[in-house]
Amino acid sequence: MKIPSNPIERELLYTDLAQKCLVSRQDRLAQYNTLRSYFLFGAGPDAEPAQYNKVYPHIDTLASFLFAADTTRFSIILGAGERHKDEYAKIGPLIRRLNDKWSDSNADVNFGQGVVWALVYNSMFIKLIQRNKDTTPYLVDPQSFGVLREDQTQLDKQEAFVHVYYTTKAQLERDLIAHPNKKSIMDRVSTTQSETVQMSAGVQRIITSQFQPNMIGNVNAPLQSSLMYRPKVSEELVEMQELWVWNDDANDYQVVTMASGSVCIYDRENFFYHGEHPFIQICPNPAPDYFWGYSEVEHLMKLQDLREHRLKQVKELLDRQVSPPTALTGWMGLLDEKNFALDRVGGVLSSQDMGAKVEQFRPTIPADTFSEIREIDTMFSEMSGITNVLSGRGESGVRSRGHASELAKLGSSRPKKRALVIEDALEVLATKYLKLDQQHNPDPLQMPDGTKFISEQFTKDYMVKVDAHSSSPVFMEDLKHDAVELFKAKAITRSMFVKLIHPPMEQEILEELKEIEKKEAEAAKAQAAQTAQKKP
Repeated sequence: MKIPSNPIERELLYTDLAQKCLVSRQDRLAQYNTLRSYFLFGAGPDAEPAQYNKVYPHIDTLASFLFAADTTRFSIILGAGERHKDEYAKIGPLIRRLNDKWSDSNADVNFGQGVVWALVYNSMFIKLIQRNKDTTPYLVDPQSFGVLREDQTQLDKQEAFVHVYYTTKAQLERDLIAHPNKKSIMDRVSTTQSETVQMSAGVQRIITSQFQPNMIGNVNAPLQSSLMYRPKVSEELVEMQELWVWNDDANDYQVVTMASGSVCIYDRENFFYHGEHPFIQICPNPAPDYFWGYSEVEHLMKLQDLREHRLKQVKELLDRQVSPPTALTGWMGLLDEKNFALDRVGGVLSSQDMGAKVEQFRPTIPADTFSEIREIDTMFSEMSGITNVLSGRGESGVRSRGHASELAKLGSSRPKKRALVIEDALEVLATKYLKLDQQHNPDPLQMPDGTKFISEQFTKDYMVKVDAHSSSPVFMEDLKHDAVELFKAKAITRSMFVKLIHPPMEQEILEELKEIEKKEAEAAKAQAAQTAQKKP
């Protein structure tokens, strides 16, 4: 994209691009509000919370199949042009540093949360912030993000995208302490205050749709208050926009920071690293023609409504069984008092009328009352590809452990497909972690022969990969099986076997193994010497 040199034209271009990137934001915000409500409460934002929310545990289970923070390990694959042995010797220390930085910065926790909420919405983003030599990841929800072309998938192909965030006016003033135009910027920015009282979305629609002072309309507003898990901030906030635009002249991104949608604060070259941006999109269900992808919760909303409807019917049927409708025939006086006496433990009722009688219309409970609810639960599992064997439940016809293992392997094909999509985003994130370390970390590393180097001396032609698909539990059994077979075939050493299966206290086991192998070598050497002495 050509960026004009005239300051006024540049600012108008930036404002126009930001507005175009956020054109669908309000529509998506309403959709995300509904999806979030179904995930947390099993019902829409204007309805009462469900008696049993099946969506939440289902999404939680699916996310656990797609990403496991405790087993994720990385490896470095060199490019086709890099085959020097010195580069291979540097891979081990770099991987250890990457794994340490990954855990220390809570990237594993952030990525796990990102996977869960990407299933709820349709996408989530992780933004990397570099401070000195430390890399910090932050979650960015899709309602705070916008792209220029929603019909174009993949963030790297977008000519412009924008991240919206909020800061306090005092914090903005501190951030601009060295800015030459600080006073004029602070005079131009405007603040907003978040709502401290939240109304039902239906009430809000009535208010915004009425032109008369009186509100007229119907709304399903829950009477009981519930915790909505929405943050409330009473401090005045300034809306900030960070616009990333591809500059054809510089062959790199131009980064523009604006306040209140139109006040340009910074207009600078890419401060991340050349040709790259700090955002990583997590999209478990990508679409071929829609940037944001598909929501997993949206596929489950109708099933949740059907399940809740049937559960309410069953509850009403059981309530009528416990406290059935009653007919009082031939009784004089207040029937409510007599009915109250019948409902009490040890209640007594008497009448002088010989024809007085009490009839209870107790409904018949079908033997298969919960069968349809169980079928709906099966539909939940089928929708996301989680079979009974995968979820730890038994399966009819399974005859042995090997049979169950084979069924689990065949039944995990759908979760594996999405786990590989998640893995691609994970590899991009880890690669950016290591490239930032090369650019900003001067701490030395040591090769096995004792030679020291810094990460910047490592080649730039590489890709960080997830080692043996270890980011997903559905691949772990396959990995352990392959490791056992390789060890039996004597294709790998015992230390490599330990590294492949990643047991608890892995480092201690490897150190103990060195001592064991040393003693075994000494014993074999002594045995060979004794054998040589016995020979004539």
